[in-house]
Amino acid sequence: MARDALKMSTDVLDWAAREAGESLPSLAESIAKRTSERERILQGELTVSQAKNVAARAGIPFGFLFLAEPPNLQRASIPDLRQRQSPNPLSKDFFEVLEDAENKQEWFIEHLRSLGDAEPLKVVGQFSYESRPKPQVVADSMRQALGLSSEDRRSAPTADSYFGLISKRAERAGILVMKSGIVKSNTRRALSPDEFQGFALADRIAPLVFVNGRDYEVAAVFTLVHELAHIWLGESGVTDTPQSRTRGLERLCNEIAAEFLVPRSEFLNVWSGPESVEALATHFRVSRWVIAIRALELGKIEQEECDALLKRRFPRKSSSGGDAFRTIPVRNSKRLTRELIASTLSGRTLIRHAAALLNIRADTVVALSRRGAILHAE
Repeated sequence: MARDALKMSTDVLDWAAREAGESLPSLAESIAKRTSERERILQGELTVSQAKNVAARAGIPFGFLFLAEPPNLQRASIPDLRQRQSPNPLSKDFFEVLEDAENKQEWFIEHLRSLGDAEPLKVVGQFSYESRPKPQVVADSMRQALGLSSEDRRSAPTADSYFGLISKRAERAGILVMKSGIVKSNTRRALSPDEFQGFALADRIAPLVFVNGRDYEVAAVFTLVHELAHIWLGESGVTDTPQSRTRGLERLCNEIAAEFLVPRSEFLNVWSGPESVEALATHFRVSRWVIAIRALELGKIEQEECDALLKRRFPRKSSSGGDAFRTIPVRNSKRLTRELIASTLSGRTLIRHAAALLNIRADTVVALSRRGAILHAE
């Protein structure tokens, strides 16, 4: 053991690495340049500087590293339905976002109860995964409940505006929709789309879906509909890339989302060969990935052609900036934000409570209340 090293429990270090969203070997590799130093870290020997680095990355008190075993912290839980092989443990960022969403959902449920409007929604669990419903049947139900048609899609000039349209209709149907690329309001803590793309909380009174705003804009549309499919199936869960189609529930939600966004009949009418993939992605307001997979599923291309079409990558968002008064309702659900501001103005909710729920300052709550046009924007 090195003279200036601190001896720590490897179990605690494993836990700290998971808090940072990494494995212990990957964490050791990122904080130590030499192989010998990395080996010592894996054995529980760290310098003071390395230990402080670990604590900072994990977002935990420095003293936690000296415990004999990992602390038993109470956290929100959700089924982990991510499809990558051996995905990294869900990070502290994810759990903070999840807990924040659950706090908002809990407030909204109590708010509806106070108004005498807390009736269970018929769409939540309208179908069950165990009954293996046909994707087209579920997709048709979703379109009908949301009041969405092909003409609505064509009226949306971009994928981002189409996302906004679907979100608006979902919130009208009673489903809270949140989209953010950061932890709460901290612009320095960007969410990783490689960790998760979205999650669904299938409460019968106030179902909620969250979409990672750091992902590709066209991918966000698919994620939104995928999470809405979770609501229709009554299944909560966190999901990542839809490219693997091996897990039952996730595969079904992918198939529902594909049928919702790219209806089989319309796709077959407009398909004109692999060279039309780009045009069809624009036509349906989805990614090339969705079009390629749809073509493969419907027998229009072979696996090799599909793989070739999937090679191109799109740039992900590098910023979550913009007009704060417009982004705050999107991050927190436009409907929830409107209801919370109205509750605050009526005196039923304290301003400081509203500020805490929206992760903003009290004076921003007041300023936001004066911008009713933004809160009710289409």
